[in-house]
Amino acid sequence: MYNQKVLDIFKNPINAGGLQGANGVAKVVNEKFGDVVRIYLKINDDKIIEVARFKAMGCVATIVSCNVLCDLIKNKNLDEAQLIGAEDIVEVLGELPDEKVELLGTVIQTFKDAVSDYYKRKEREEKEKNN
Repeated sequence: MYNQKVLDIFKNPINAGGLQGANGVAKVVNEKFGDVVRIYLKINDDKIIEVARFKAMGCVATIVSCNVLCDLIKNKNLDEAQLIGAEDIVEVLGELPDEKVELLGTVIQTFKDAVSDYYKRKEREEKEKNN
């Protein structure tokens, strides 16, 4: 069902785990499949993603896709990183079963929500700084 690259990443998802000091965090639940994805970002003042980590409860495709997304967005500025889509993850993996590709939308949405969280936190910081 899965190619060897997918299985190798699944056995050792190097980006798995929480992240102390994350300044962009999001959680999305895929209602259809029941997968839960959390993305943690550490973004510097130049809006470069220094660290990206994830926690996921789900199938092989979800876990592997989270790991690949974290690799793809590291060291990219937010504008560039937000251009990464499901097709980029599939390209890295080589292939995923058709019925699993839908889960990539959950992974991408979680990342976008984490970026939104970052901007909300920055806005709050600015308001507090100006008061």
